[in-house]
Amino acid sequence: MNNQSGSIQQRSIIEKRLELQSEITGCEPLISALKKFAENNAVYLPSAGNFGDGLIGLGTLCLFETIGINPKIHDFLADSVPPQAGHIIVGGGGGWLDGLWNHYAKILDGYLAQGGQVLILPSTVKGFESFFEKYASQITIFARERVSYAHLKAISGMQDRVFLCHDLAFATDWSAFKIHGVEHRSGRLNMFREDEEARSAAHYTHNYDLSLLWNSQSWFDKDMCQRRLSPLLELMSQFEQIHSDRLHMSILGTLMGCDVTMHPSGYFKNRAVYDYSLSRFPNVTFTGRKPDENGGTGSVSRAHDPQDLQAVEHAAADNAALNASLADLTGKYRLLNEQLQDTRERNLNYAYRLDMLSRQLDESAQALIEARPSPQQQAFLDSRGYRLWVRYNRLYENERSGPVLRKLRSAGGRILRGLGILK
Repeated sequence: MNNQSGSIQQRSIIEKRLELQSEITGCEPLISALKKFAENNAVYLPSAGNFGDGLIGLGTLCLFETIGINPKIHDFLADSVPPQAGHIIVGGGGGWLDGLWNHYAKILDGYLAQGGQVLILPSTVKGFESFFEKYASQITIFARERVSYAHLKAISGMQDRVFLCHDLAFATDWSAFKIHGVEHRSGRLNMFREDEEARSAAHYTHNYDLSLLWNSQSWFDKDMCQRRLSPLLELMSQFEQIHSDRLHMSILGTLMGCDVTMHPSGYFKNRAVYDYSLSRFPNVTFTGRKPDENGGTGSVSRAHDPQDLQAVEHAAADNAALNASLADLTGKYRLLNEQLQDTRERNLNYAYRLDMLSRQLDESAQALIEARPSPQQQAFLDSRGYRLWVRYNRLYENERSGPVLRKLRSAGGRILRGLGILK
């Protein structure tokens, strides 16, 4: 690509990026819902996960700044108990893949059962029909593509609760990053999934799933998001070509001006977001073909010298050993993750029990307050006559003095009746 055509394409990319930003900030249902929830002291549950979630988180924080809201943040990775709030804003993304990513539904189920209201930012949703039908009147949700939008619209009770808006990664303020202007790009970078959402269990040659460098993170701090994303953008911007089945790696490559070939992941998400948002850009295409079927070179390496090729082969062998080690570590991670989920569920149960006991304690304390005597009653209890009466009753009930007092009282009663004073 010559300099003139490259400049024209770069201007087109910037134009399309600003166009999507404008459509997000101009999405009246989204902005109105966010401001309404903010007015009701909503708590924000940020996107959590890998670099892709980090980009969504950064875009969300940029949007909050643009429209002038600053909701309180609740990190559910640190505290899985839903916050004590009437309204919750849930970060967008792909955390609604039934059977694989169920964490949001688990967290929100107990919260919604208590009557809370939830705003879910632009997301992809597959499944969860019974969940959304059960809580339809309490949920407002934005789909980030038309497939999820149609799916949610078809659920009973959700027809007026579903809206359409672009992935909030496109709301990111890119002024803090250098995403254009690299003059000499070269090479190809393969960035295919190596997690549960991958379309195939096979790992591709020379693949770098860089999105997992930061994983299981909550992305709620703007400076942290920028600090961690900057090195990734700097690396990706050096490559002429990006091949990926990761949605947000494809988005990043596209916005930086790389030639991006986007591949499908394990379900419809990538194609749907491409059709709704990314297809506007001149430098990204979508293909259903497997990577390397076109006979192209592997990622990063473009070696032709025999010594370089031999070095690449050695590196590939080392990479295979690393992949085996990674597979072993992945198995251990999944086991630990299952144990962590069990621990979180137990902690959640403990939290509910603690909350119940706390309410009972508050009720008991209130009952004690209500049982306290009034000032008039307290004055009577402190009087000398009442104290004498208490002492007399103690003597009257005493095993030794009681019978004597009772005899005296009976004799006194007879005398008074004989005198006609008592009847």
